[in-house]
Amino acid sequence: MTGITAPPVEEFATGFLRTAVHEGDHGYVWIRRPGADRPSPLTPPGQPVRDAIRALRLPDLRLALPEVVADALHYRVPGPVAVAKLCVGSDPRLTPQLVTSALSGTGAALRLLHSAVPGSRATSGPAGPARLAAWMLRGRGPRAATAFHTVVRRQLGSGRWSQVQDWCASLATDLTDGVFLHGAPSLGSVIAGSRPGEGCLLIGEDVARGPADFDLGWLLGEFAEWRMTLLRRTPGLVMDPRDYHAALTGLCRAYGAPDEPATVGRAAVLRIFTHAHDFAAYMGWHPELTEYASTIAELIDEDGAQTLPGPLSIL
Repeated sequence: MTGITAPPVEEFATGFLRTAVHEGDHGYVWIRRPGADRPSPLTPPGQPVRDAIRALRLPDLRLALPEVVADALHYRVPGPVAVAKLCVGSDPRLTPQLVTSALSGTGAALRLLHSAVPGSRATSGPAGPARLAAWMLRGRGPRAATAFHTVVRRQLGSGRWSQVQDWCASLATDLTDGVFLHGAPSLGSVIAGSRPGEGCLLIGEDVARGPADFDLGWLLGEFAEWRMTLLRRTPGLVMDPRDYHAALTGLCRAYGAPDEPATVGRAAVLRIFTHAHDFAAYMGWHPELTEYASTIAELIDEDGAQTLPGPLSIL
């Protein structure tokens, strides 16, 4: 894949991660590189992890592992569009049916990862909460990281602040009974195919060990943010609420009932908090970060209960 010379068909970047999507001979190649402010390099999975993931058989989704090329990770995928773009509703290649299919496959894939790959294949907790915990402790970072630290710490107060730190510390240290995790499943790493059943999930950079329902909660945190944009009627975001509910239901039904709803809720809160930090640190200040601080405080008080959608309670 080192011979790619054509310009990318999609390109997006933050100070944390740069992504370029190129059309290839058989699909597309997603090339991911560290952003200018990223504190650590992208790390590919070791051979035992790669072998274990390749051995899995999923009927409706492919798990895409990276190939290392210089400072970048290359992923061969079936399409150029991540399901995250559903929220802007402007890409004809991304139909609600393709999104729901890809997320249903993702739910089944996460459940299988947790049960079929030995937890011992990963030796550390999830990277996102670890990054959040380090920033909470130091209070510094690029762009608006320091300013957001001041705002959100004042909004949360010492009790909530300590509670989040405890959640992060538990994920970093309580690994004995943990299962193998994707580590950071994202709506931006679920790629829709050209037909239902042809989607894929990028995996490898963030594999971790921890409570099984962490992965589901991490994704549900993004759905909660989607819901926030729907309620606010954010300009430029035109997602149909019916499409939102179909995608969410597809994910949750395929994953099945979580073992520990509290773990799901807390992971969702950590995802929202981490995303707010990452936006401040790797994009810059936005007035909505003040609103996020208020929302995060409410979510902490209820262990993220409002991020748990209806389908979870009826599975």
